[in-house]
Amino acid sequence: MQKWLVLFGALAASSLLGQADAQPGKKGAAVKEEDRAKAPAKPEPEKAEKPASGAEAGSSAAGNDDLGAPPPKDAAEQKPETKPSPLTPKPEEFPSGVAKPPPFEYDKLLGDIAALRSRVAALTTTLFASKLRVVVETKGNDARLASFNITLDDGVVFAAPERFTAEDERTVYEHAVAPGHHVVGVEIERYDARNKEYRTWQSSRFSVVIPESKLVDTHLVIVDDSDMAEDFPDDADGEYDLRVKLRARVVE
Repeated sequence: MQKWLVLFGALAASSLLGQADAQPGKKGAAVKEEDRAKAPAKPEPEKAEKPASGAEAGSSAAGNDDLGAPPPKDAAEQKPETKPSPLTPKPEEFPSGVAKPPPFEYDKLLGDIAALRSRVAALTTTLFASKLRVVVETKGNDARLASFNITLDDGVVFAAPERFTAEDERTVYEHAVAPGHHVVGVEIERYDARNKEYRTWQSSRFSVVIPESKLVDTHLVIVDDSDMAEDFPDDADGEYDLRVKLRARVVE
C-alpha cells in the first residue's frame, strides 16, 4: 500500500512539472510580477511649477497683503518730480484737429452788412443836405485817455485809437444827417499818469438840433484838473475835477 502511494505522488509531481514547462509565458510573467513587487519603488519626477499669471499673482498678493495689489511697474518706477499730475489730461483727451473756420453763410452775412451800411451812408448823403461836425479838444496835463468814444443817437461814430490825444482841436466826425433833433454823446475812461490806480469814468449826452440844409459844428472840450493821484497818497485828501463842455453853432 505504501508503494502505491509513493508511486502516485511521483506521477503527480511529474505532471505538474510538465504543465509548467508547457506554459513558459505564464511562468515568466509571474516571475516578473514577483520581481516588480520586490523592487523598491522609484520616486516620481517632481512636476515643474507653472508660473502664476498676472491675475493669480495679483490675487495672491492681495490675499496676503491688506494694502492690495502693488502699483503698475511703470507708475512705480516714475520719480516724484517727473510723475504727471492726476489733473493732466491724457493724450487721447486733447481735442483733435484745429478750430473749424466759420461757415460760408457767416462771412456772406458780414459782407452784406458792410455793403448795407455803405449804401445807407451814401443814401443819407444824397437825401440830406444837413450835416453834423464833431470837434474834440482834451485838456489836462496828467490825464491820459484809456478809452474814448463819440456817439450819435446811441450809436458809436468814433472810437479813439490807442494813445489818442487831442490837445489841439481835432475833427473826429463829419457826415450828412437828417434834420431835426439828435443826441451827441461822449464816453471816457481816464487814468492819472502819476498813479494809474486813480481812474475816472465819464459819460455825457447833449441834445442838438440840426436845421434843414445847414452844417452844425459841435465843439467838445474835455477837461481833467484832478489832483487825487498826487494829494491823496500824501495827506489822504484829494479831488477829482472833471468837466465836459459842448458848444454848437451853425456854420452855413
